[in-house]
Amino acid sequence: MTQVPPGTRVLGSATVVAEDPAEYAINKPSFYADPAAWLVAETVDRALTDCAERVLDAADDTAILVMSATGSEWTIRRIAASVPRSRVSPLRFAGANPGVLAGLPALRHGLRGPSLLLAAHPDQAAPVAFTVIDGWLADGHARHVILVGLESAAGDRERCCCQVLTSAGEDR
Repeated sequence: MTQVPPGTRVLGSATVVAEDPAEYAINKPSFYADPAAWLVAETVDRALTDCAERVLDAADDTAILVMSATGSEWTIRRIAASVPRSRVSPLRFAGANPGVLAGLPALRHGLRGPSLLLAAHPDQAAPVAFTVIDGWLADGHARHVILVGLESAAGDRERCCCQVLTSAGEDR
């Protein structure tokens, strides 16, 4: 993602390219999230490096918007493959919900602003995302927005980009 919504400025950003998103997973027997969600969470963590205090002090007013056409495809495929031979863990169903891509980082950082997943490639979803972000910032629903784009990259890799945004008029 190189574009930012008009009227915003970037407080932090990060890009992570993963051969296997599962390398970022911190799943436990009682908690499961799709590997792509863990990749998103890692990218958000890195993007917050230089602005965490400012953004997380406003967690009630920090939104997250994720754009991804692939979503939780990895877990959905594993669930489908396991159905003929065994029972499926209910944790896998919860962890396969595409909304977990936005939900996991929100849970990890205590974000209580709006959250949204746009199930489309980031290039196609960007105009809608920018409209939503503009509305959230203009209407006071959010002071900061974490914008994430997740897409397939060459060689079966996943590329995740994150920008932490605020209104251009927000105090520096």
